[in-house]
Amino acid sequence: MHHLVVSLGVLILLLLAGCASQPYPPLASDSSRFSGTGGEPALVRPSEQMSGKAPSTESSSAAAVSQEVNPPPPDPAALPSANKRQLDIRLATQRFNYFEDDQLVWTGPISSGTTEHPTPRGSFQVRSKDINKRSGSYTNYFDQPTPMPYSLQFSGPYFVHEGYVTGRPESHGCVRLRHEDAKFVYSRMHLGDRIVVAD
Repeated sequence: MHHLVVSLGVLILLLLAGCASQPYPPLASDSSRFSGTGGEPALVRPSEQMSGKAPSTESSSAAAVSQEVNPPPPDPAALPSANKRQLDIRLATQRFNYFEDDQLVWTGPISSGTTEHPTPRGSFQVRSKDINKRSGSYTNYFDQPTPMPYSLQFSGPYFVHEGYVTGRPESHGCVRLRHEDAKFVYSRMHLGDRIVVAD
Protein backbone atom coordinates (compact mmCIF):
# COMPACT_ATOMS: atom_id res chain seq x y z
CA MET A 1 0.00 0.00 0.00
CA HIS A 2 2.81 2.39 0.93
CA HIS A 3 4.51 1.69 -2.43
CA LEU A 4 1.28 2.57 -4.31
CA VAL A 5 0.91 5.88 -2.45
CA VAL A 6 4.53 6.83 -3.25
CA SER A 7 4.07 5.89 -6.93
CA LEU A 8 0.90 7.97 -7.18
CA GLY A 9 2.67 10.88 -5.48
CA VAL A 10 5.55 10.74 -7.96
CA LEU A 11 3.13 10.58 -10.90
CA ILE A 12 1.24 13.63 -9.63
CA LEU A 13 4.49 15.57 -9.17
CA LEU A 14 5.58 14.70 -12.72
CA LEU A 15 2.27 15.88 -14.13
CA LEU A 16 2.37 19.13 -12.17
CA ALA A 17 5.97 19.76 -13.20
CA GLY A 18 5.14 19.19 -16.86
CA CYS A 19 7.54 16.26 -17.26
CA ALA A 20 4.77 13.98 -18.46
CA SER A 21 3.47 16.42 -21.05
CA GLN A 22 4.52 16.17 -24.66
CA PRO A 23 7.73 18.17 -25.16
CA TYR A 24 8.23 20.71 -27.91
CA PRO A 25 10.42 19.65 -30.83
CA PRO A 26 14.16 20.21 -30.35
CA LEU A 27 15.19 23.81 -30.89
CA ALA A 28 17.86 24.79 -33.39
CA SER A 29 20.04 27.82 -32.88
CA ASP A 30 18.39 31.00 -34.07
CA SER A 31 19.30 31.82 -37.65
CA SER A 32 17.73 35.27 -37.70
CA ARG A 33 19.38 37.62 -40.13
CA PHE A 34 18.52 41.14 -41.12
CA SER A 35 19.04 42.99 -44.38
CA GLY A 36 20.64 45.90 -42.55
CA THR A 37 24.25 46.07 -41.48
CA GLY A 38 25.65 45.25 -38.07
CA GLY A 39 22.75 42.96 -37.16
CA GLU A 40 20.21 45.80 -37.18
CA PRO A 41 16.95 45.65 -39.12
CA ALA A 42 16.88 47.62 -42.36
CA LEU A 43 14.63 50.66 -42.45
CA VAL A 44 11.85 49.76 -44.88
CA ARG A 45 8.61 51.64 -45.53
CA PRO A 46 5.33 49.70 -45.12
CA SER A 47 4.52 50.35 -48.80
CA GLU A 48 7.72 48.54 -49.77
CA GLN A 49 6.82 45.62 -47.49
CA MET A 50 3.41 45.27 -49.15
CA SER A 51 5.24 44.52 -52.41
CA GLY A 52 6.19 41.18 -50.86
CA LYS A 53 9.88 41.89 -50.30
CA ALA A 54 10.87 40.45 -46.93
CA PRO A 55 13.69 42.08 -44.94
CA SER A 56 14.99 38.68 -43.88
CA THR A 57 16.43 35.64 -45.60
CA GLU A 58 15.50 33.31 -42.74
CA SER A 59 14.07 29.96 -43.75
CA SER A 60 10.47 29.12 -42.84
CA SER A 61 11.31 25.58 -41.77
CA ALA A 62 10.57 24.53 -38.21
CA ALA A 63 14.18 23.48 -37.63
CA ALA A 64 15.35 27.04 -38.35
CA VAL A 65 13.06 28.70 -35.78
CA SER A 66 14.40 29.02 -32.26
CA GLN A 67 12.06 30.17 -29.50
CA GLU A 68 14.97 32.24 -28.18
CA VAL A 69 15.04 35.72 -29.71
CA ASN A 70 18.69 36.54 -30.32
CA PRO A 71 19.53 39.37 -30.53
CA PRO A 72 16.62 40.47 -28.36
CA PRO A 73 14.20 43.20 -29.45
CA PRO A 74 15.07 46.80 -28.59
CA ASP A 75 14.27 47.98 -25.07
CA PRO A 76 10.77 49.49 -25.46
CA ALA A 77 11.49 52.14 -22.83
CA ALA A 78 14.61 53.29 -24.71
CA LEU A 79 12.74 53.95 -27.97
CA PRO A 80 11.31 57.39 -28.70
CA SER A 81 7.54 57.70 -28.77
CA ALA A 82 5.98 57.19 -32.19
CA ASN A 83 3.03 58.90 -33.85
CA LYS A 84 2.20 55.89 -36.01
CA ARG A 85 2.59 52.18 -35.24
CA GLN A 86 1.81 49.30 -37.60
CA LEU A 87 2.18 45.53 -37.45
CA ASP A 88 2.35 43.74 -40.81
CA ILE A 89 1.70 39.99 -40.86
CA ARG A 90 3.05 38.29 -43.99
CA LEU A 91 1.37 34.89 -44.38
CA ALA A 92 3.39 33.70 -47.39
CA THR A 93 6.71 34.13 -45.59
CA GLN A 94 5.36 33.51 -42.04
CA ARG A 95 6.98 36.75 -40.81
CA PHE A 96 5.88 39.86 -38.96
CA ASN A 97 7.27 43.34 -39.49
CA TYR A 98 6.70 46.02 -36.86
CA PHE A 99 6.93 49.67 -37.96
CA GLU A 100 6.99 52.97 -36.13
CA ASP A 101 6.59 56.17 -38.16
CA ASP A 102 7.06 54.13 -41.38
CA GLN A 103 10.42 52.71 -40.28
CA LEU A 104 10.97 49.02 -39.59
CA VAL A 105 11.76 48.56 -35.91
CA TRP A 106 11.55 44.78 -35.47
CA THR A 107 10.82 41.60 -37.43
CA GLY A 108 10.53 37.90 -36.70
CA PRO A 109 8.89 34.56 -37.51
CA ILE A 110 5.25 33.70 -36.84
CA SER A 111 2.86 30.79 -36.99
CA SER A 112 -0.50 31.76 -38.47
CA GLY A 113 -3.72 29.85 -39.09
CA THR A 114 -3.85 26.61 -41.07
CA THR A 115 -5.82 26.09 -44.29
CA GLU A 116 -8.67 24.63 -42.21
CA HIS A 117 -8.54 27.56 -39.74
CA PRO A 118 -7.21 30.52 -41.77
CA THR A 119 -6.06 33.82 -40.36
CA PRO A 120 -8.32 36.57 -41.76
CA ARG A 121 -6.64 38.85 -44.31
CA GLY A 122 -7.16 42.59 -44.44
CA SER A 123 -6.43 45.83 -42.67
CA PHE A 124 -7.50 45.90 -39.02
CA GLN A 125 -7.04 47.92 -35.85
CA VAL A 126 -6.04 46.76 -32.37
CA ARG A 127 -9.43 46.35 -30.70
CA SER A 128 -8.24 45.18 -27.28
CA LYS A 129 -5.09 44.33 -25.36
CA ASP A 130 -4.80 41.70 -22.62
CA ILE A 131 -1.46 40.71 -21.10
CA ASN A 132 -2.96 37.53 -19.53
CA LYS A 133 -5.64 36.54 -22.08
CA ARG A 134 -6.98 32.99 -22.06
CA SER A 135 -8.75 31.38 -25.00
CA GLY A 136 -12.52 31.18 -24.90
CA SER A 137 -12.47 28.39 -27.51
CA TYR A 138 -9.53 26.07 -26.83
CA THR A 139 -8.18 24.24 -23.79
CA ASN A 140 -4.80 22.79 -22.79
CA TYR A 141 -3.83 19.32 -21.48
CA PHE A 142 -5.45 20.08 -18.11
CA ASP A 143 -8.75 21.14 -19.75
CA GLN A 144 -8.06 24.76 -18.78
CA PRO A 145 -8.46 27.69 -21.20
CA THR A 146 -5.28 27.97 -23.30
CA PRO A 147 -3.04 30.89 -22.26
CA MET A 148 -2.60 33.62 -24.90
CA PRO A 149 -0.18 36.08 -23.24
CA TYR A 150 0.43 39.55 -24.70
CA SER A 151 -2.74 39.41 -26.80
CA LEU A 152 -3.72 42.04 -29.33
CA GLN A 153 -7.23 41.46 -30.70
CA PHE A 154 -7.58 42.48 -34.34
CA SER A 155 -10.78 40.80 -35.61
CA GLY A 156 -13.49 38.96 -33.67
CA PRO A 157 -11.88 35.91 -32.02
CA TYR A 158 -8.50 36.49 -33.75
CA PHE A 159 -5.47 37.73 -31.84
CA VAL A 160 -1.74 38.27 -32.21
CA HIS A 161 -0.24 36.67 -29.09
CA GLU A 162 2.66 34.72 -27.61
CA GLY A 163 2.76 31.06 -28.61
CA TYR A 164 4.97 28.34 -29.97
CA VAL A 165 6.33 29.42 -33.36
CA THR A 166 7.43 26.99 -36.06
CA GLY A 167 7.52 29.38 -39.02
CA ARG A 168 4.62 27.44 -40.57
CA PRO A 169 0.83 27.81 -40.36
CA GLU A 170 -0.05 25.88 -37.17
CA SER A 171 -2.76 27.82 -35.29
CA HIS A 172 -6.56 27.94 -35.29
CA GLY A 173 -6.41 31.40 -36.90
CA CYS A 174 -4.51 33.52 -34.40
CA VAL A 175 -1.01 34.79 -35.14
CA ARG A 176 1.63 33.39 -32.76
CA LEU A 177 4.82 35.28 -31.93
CA ARG A 178 7.73 34.11 -29.79
CA HIS A 179 7.73 35.33 -26.16
CA GLU A 180 10.15 38.26 -26.52
CA ASP A 181 8.64 39.34 -29.85
CA ALA A 182 5.09 39.28 -28.44
CA LYS A 183 6.14 41.13 -25.29
CA PHE A 184 7.89 43.84 -27.33
CA VAL A 185 5.05 44.35 -29.84
CA TYR A 186 2.46 44.34 -27.03
CA SER A 187 4.39 46.99 -25.09
CA ARG A 188 4.61 49.34 -28.10
CA MET A 189 1.21 49.02 -29.80
CA HIS A 190 -1.82 51.02 -28.69
CA LEU A 191 -5.55 50.52 -29.13
CA GLY A 192 -6.49 51.63 -32.64
CA ASP A 193 -3.05 50.92 -34.15
CA ARG A 194 -3.05 49.22 -37.54
CA ILE A 195 -2.52 45.49 -38.12
CA VAL A 196 -2.27 44.42 -41.76
CA VAL A 197 -2.56 40.73 -42.64
CA ALA A 198 -1.63 39.89 -46.23
CA ASP A 199 -0.11 37.10 -48.29
